Amino acid sequence: MIHIIYMAAGNSRRFGSNKLFYELDGKPMYRHLLERLIEIKDRYNKLKNAESNNSVIDITVVTRYREILDYCAGIPDCHAVLSPDSEKGISYTIKAGIMAVQEQKKTGMQDYYMFAVADQPYLKSQSVIKLIDKVLENKGNMKSVFSLRCGDTVGNPCVFHSSLIPQLLSLEGDKGGRSVAKKYDCVYVDIADERELMDIDTLSDSKHTVTL
Repeated sequence: MIHIIYMAAGNSRRFGSNKLFYELDGKPMYRHLLERLIEIKDRYNKLKNAESNNSVIDITVVTRYREILDYCAGIPDCHAVLSPDSEKGISYTIKAGIMAVQEQKKTGMQDYYMFAVADQPYLKSQSVIKLIDKVLENKGNMKSVFSLRCGDTVGNPCVFHSSLIPQLLSLEGDKGGRSVAKKYDCVYVDIADERELMDIDTLSDSKHTVTL
């Protein structure tokens, strides 16, 4: 199973306002990628459920904003948790997501955890699907880390095998998953458009139309 942990708890220090709620093409930034991930989850689970009752993907949203929590409450099979400590650094968001998944008792020894970020609105569905398919193809082949890449640029989402969870839970402060990923032979999924991997850090970064 692939557990998608959607990290929507950022501070937006350089943006000038809360970027997660900044409107792009008529809706808050955080909803663009989240809605695509939900569609992807439903697609995979529908296909799998035609063969068995087991789901392939679930989604857990980690946020420190009540508005995002309330939005997720209206979406079937989209679990959301509040993480006030996320203001201390990304490691707190990562750990809150992992613990929320584990508390739902949906974990297995061969599971994977995909970390996606809410300030990446230009990431296309087909790129995420390519990444998920690569993970599913490699199950049982002892590959621990998967990531998207465009040329020399590597970006989120990043996927970790469940065997690496203890290392992710040991992260502190503003250290993210990349500090764990760099220790391993990563499987890269190449995409053509570098803009998909862009994290929106400033207002000028957001001056584009979101296309799927």
